[in-house]
Amino acid sequence: MVKTKSAYDRVERSDGDRILVSRFWPRGKSKETLSLTNWRRELAPSKQLLGDWKKGQISWADYTARYNEEMAAQASVIAAIAEHAKEHTVTLLCFEQEGDPHCHRHLLKKMIDVEMERGRHKRSHES
Repeated sequence: MVKTKSAYDRVERSDGDRILVSRFWPRGKSKETLSLTNWRRELAPSKQLLGDWKKGQISWADYTARYNEEMAAQASVIAAIAEHAKEHTVTLLCFEQEGDPHCHRHLLKKMIDVEMERGRHKRSHES
């Protein structure tokens, strides 16, 4: 199972493996208080993409398309997380508030979910 949270939300046992997917460390958070399993900076949007979004130079649709393109190079990392998430809970963390739909961690979760589903179909066809 894959979940998403803000890095500023309370740590809960149900979070499972907590993976920070931000290029930047959340302000005011220590390594201990985040209780991270891993920090995967390469799953964050590029500085250029994030800057274009924050400056209002691109739409969310453009941001999504560009982020998906950037993540094509991270397919093996995404597949590894998907494989792990079949047996364990994984929580993707970024510094944006959880209620904000415009955060890459939600796009990343969809990619991981698709990869998990692809793996299920592949196994069912092999049986």
